Amino acid sequence: MLAMALACTKEKATEVKDNAKAAAHNVAEKARDAVDAAVPIGDRDDAAARERERFDESWRNLESFRAQQAAQKKAEQAAQQKADQAQAAQQQAAAQKIQFVTNVKESFKNLTPDVMNRAPVSVPIKGDVSGPSVVKTQVYLDRAHFSVGALDGRWGRNSSISVYWYQRTHGIEPTGTVDEATFRALAQDAGAAEALVQHTLTEDDVKGPFVTIPSDVYEKEKLDCLCYETKKEKLAELFHTTEEFLDQLNPNVDFSTLQAGQTLWVPNVRASMTADQPDIAKVAISIRGNTFNAYDASGNLIFHAPTTLGSKYDPSPNEETSVVKVVQDPHFHYQPTLFHEVPDSDPEAQLNPGPNSPVGVVWIALKKPHFGIHGTSDPDSIGYASSHGCVRLANWDAREVGHRIAPGVPIDFIDTRTAQ
Repeated sequence: MLAMALACTKEKATEVKDNAKAAAHNVAEKARDAVDAAVPIGDRDDAAARERERFDESWRNLESFRAQQAAQKKAEQAAQQKADQAQAAQQQAAAQKIQFVTNVKESFKNLTPDVMNRAPVSVPIKGDVSGPSVVKTQVYLDRAHFSVGALDGRWGRNSSISVYWYQRTHGIEPTGTVDEATFRALAQDAGAAEALVQHTLTEDDVKGPFVTIPSDVYEKEKLDCLCYETKKEKLAELFHTTEEFLDQLNPNVDFSTLQAGQTLWVPNVRASMTADQPDIAKVAISIRGNTFNAYDASGNLIFHAPTTLGSKYDPSPNEETSVVKVVQDPHFHYQPTLFHEVPDSDPEAQLNPGPNSPVGVVWIALKKPHFGIHGTSDPDSIGYASSHGCVRLANWDAREVGHRIAPGVPIDFIDTRTAQ
């Protein structure tokens, strides 16, 4: 019995030693993949500045939007085919049962989600408008993989640019304004799905941990994860929206007490991608247009999203580069030397992963050192505010791109900050 006990003790010691080696190896792997980049780490961007940018129309004057480039010839050749498709769509219009009104001012006041779903569509959609028609358009764009960033039922530059690229891709005159033909095409692509649905919460939907995220980077370093702060924040990201819009859809809900099995009204957005399917062959990023366009091997635009790029202090690279690595749920290596506003003498820090990481839930490293495409802890800022030089996407868009892109894919930066 003594011999058996000694043998078991030795076996246990060997197991502990092996586990320690495995843990050390994992730590080393995490350190090796830690992101070295200059990205925002403190306070969120200025909301007032973001509001001023929301209706900035200067994007219409950029070369990438004015010129049809090589795609124009292809679009012209496809025009007749699209016209035939449009005629077929008109024949199916009755089946869609979409009621349109013209220039009717909308609001959300006293409207339930069910009423919003059944409300007529007011066209044209442009300018400073909000209401059920905007919600439906934003949801349909999202489902078509033409993201508007955080959908909130209010129109703005992100939505206009997304519509512009959807129209160009689908043979509709690209104006950035939603007319009846554009909405019908979007609705058809979405299978005329309801824009708002009742979602039954799962255990994963409400599962923590939830933490308080400090603004100080060295306090962040002490956290085991840069997780969501609240259930509401997690659910807003899950359904590509804002916490304020979730409140608007569910005015009597206490989000802090939500449990699995309860229901919420949420935007009916596209399903999350969880597995790799690398179909992106090239990416074009407009620096001044704040747009991210991904193309397949045939040159078809297959994913669009608003993005936030480098400021005048840390400009994004005006060059063609390429992807070198994709890291899901990355660690972040804070280096003061990469931040113009931070003394180089400040200590470095290692931050654990999480949706509130400075680089969000994915890091797509580019050949240019310290530059990459990544998520963000502030999705409301996407498309409007500048970063320290990298390409920021909303976490849900960054996660999808991370699954659809691979090392070697070229990244082309266009629409430089110099006058055109």
